[in-house]
Amino acid sequence: MMSKFEYDTFYGGYDIFAVSKEKYTKEEAIELAKVELEHDKKPYYLAIGSAFVRHRAGVNEDHEPCVGWWLEYKEHKRSCPCWVFHLAFTLIKPFRDEGYEYIEIR
Repeated sequence: MMSKFEYDTFYGGYDIFAVSKEKYTKEEAIELAKVELEHDKKPYYLAIGSAFVRHRAGVNEDHEPCVGWWLEYKEHKRSCPCWVFHLAFTLIKPFRDEGYEYIEIR
């Protein structure tokens, strides 16, 4: 069964944008991320990796209980595979993350 998740912005973690692998191609996900994560300081890099989202109860960054989509790095029952994105302004280690692809935005 396909998840209802399409794409969303996430707060309080490393990756800040996720796009469903079930509903969007990698190229479509990159185009969505370019719009959602556009930054004035150019050039920059759009880092793309893999993770999962799951609709569940949890505690948000304000320590309040809430139910919603949660970005996770382990697959669980009912997880939706997704592409995850964050911005990078340098590719110099230790800032370069293993397992991420980097796309230069000019």
